[in-house]
Amino acid sequence: MKLKLQLKRPGTPGNYPDLVLAIGSASMILVFLFLMGIPAFQYLQRRAYETAVRGNAATLQLAAETYASSNQGQYPTDARDLIEYLPYDEPLANPYTGKDGVFRNVAGDLTYRSPTNGLDYVIEAWGPGKDEQARRLIVLKGRQPRNN
Repeated sequence: MKLKLQLKRPGTPGNYPDLVLAIGSASMILVFLFLMGIPAFQYLQRRAYETAVRGNAATLQLAAETYASSNQGQYPTDARDLIEYLPYDEPLANPYTGKDGVFRNVAGDLTYRSPTNGLDYVIEAWGPGKDEQARRLIVLKGRQPRNN
């Protein structure tokens, strides 16, 4: 029985081409998944911000109704009167900026108005639109019930 040793010269690739091919394929798949995942993530993030703004509008509506129940059915004429009825007695945060809302029609903010001096209200939630213009996401209205 004779053993035959076969020595490889240094620098001979051996099985390295298969390994390089496997790593290259895996990295291409990961890059593809990453590039396809970015638009999906941005879409989900945009939807989450819009949902947060709509939630803020519902919270402001609840504050307006609570204010009216404490003030003989009269709604406030100024949005700043509602701040004490909001959670933690603070303005609602703009989800896009993280700062307190200022009741303007900018993306992530709310507007409040009472067209008939406390008999009704209109709350509008704003999201980002085209060309730096805000677009209306939702409109909530309330009206004092009529006594017949």
